[in-house]
Amino acid sequence: MINKILRKNSFAAIYTAAFLSAFHAFILIYINSSFLNQFVSEKTVGALYIIGSLASIAVFIIIPIILRSLGNYLTLMIFAIFEMLVIFGMAFIKETAIIIPLFIAYWVASQIIFINIDIFFESYQKKESDTGVKRGVLMTIINSALVLSIFIVGFILKDSEFWKVYLASALALALFLFVIFIKFRKFKDLAYENFNILNTLKRIYKNKNITNIFIAQLFLKFFFSWMVIYMPIYLHDYIGFDWPKISIIFTIMLLPFIIFEIPVGKIADIHFGEKELLSAGFIITAIFTIIISFISIKSFILWAIILFATRVGASLIEITTESYFFKHVKGDDADIISFFRINSPLAYIAGPIAAIISLQFLPFQYIFLVLGIIMFVGLKYSFALKDTR
Repeated sequence: MINKILRKNSFAAIYTAAFLSAFHAFILIYINSSFLNQFVSEKTVGALYIIGSLASIAVFIIIPIILRSLGNYLTLMIFAIFEMLVIFGMAFIKETAIIIPLFIAYWVASQIIFINIDIFFESYQKKESDTGVKRGVLMTIINSALVLSIFIVGFILKDSEFWKVYLASALALALFLFVIFIKFRKFKDLAYENFNILNTLKRIYKNKNITNIFIAQLFLKFFFSWMVIYMPIYLHDYIGFDWPKISIIFTIMLLPFIIFEIPVGKIADIHFGEKELLSAGFIITAIFTIIISFISIKSFILWAIILFATRVGASLIEITTESYFFKHVKGDDADIISFFRINSPLAYIAGPIAAIISLQFLPFQYIFLVLGIIMFVGLKYSFALKDTR
């Protein structure tokens, strides 16, 4: 029954694959820094994200060439199988000298998979007028996986038994591979654009709207990088919450990504366009991120409310940047899509560098004040957009 549904309905298969891919990535995303902190210092954790992200960018740059040679399906299968083996290694190996290269390899492979899913999505997406709605559905499914995965972490992560979480991630990735094999093994690739880094940059630069939405999303990814690396450490080591409590706080925190992204995508398609909603997202995110620096009490309810509010703004930024960008590209624009996805590794370079510098001058809690101020700067790029309505 499931096989028939996946074979007949392309978007059902894409959404299922996206959920499983997101689950495998997100169940690790908020514990990676604490896992690595067992082996290296907090500053070195940031440095590992920087190295992994530099390696990711190198692969992103050549990914259109790989796609032209192997096709989207085979490229995805190779990276996903490789990543699954790496995650199994991270679950059971305890040697620092091995864990470090495994983490970098995992980080690179996990970034690539989302490009492959984007290409599948854009290849089957025919009507630009409903891009916001379908992107909203996709992002809601992805973020449902995020919320579910963080909730599950609270049940399986006891006494720093990180291996259980990494094993769960590898199993989810195995299911993802099954879905991809069932539906996409006969996928017909488009004629991907010839890749030239300078030409791609020129194409992006000539289109001011793509340039501005690219930078706007970079601010969001910067925010995520800072929160993913430093918020778990802050709540656990400085505020004093245990992991079961942190997982519940994060589950509540992430609910806006489920609640708002479909209706906001629809509103952007029919009523306002993305510009106003994107600007509102930056303002909300910035204000409540600044407030974090002035909360030092161990109050479960207060932390859940404040972090929830930051993600209300972030959810608006996420769906509007996704919707706006994909209204301006097609499935064969693999070079531009690849550059759009470079935002994540770029942010995981810039974020830790900025945080490491901030920590030289400020106590840990005030790095979130710096982050909030940075998010206000993102308004410059949302205001510069030509609205789609």
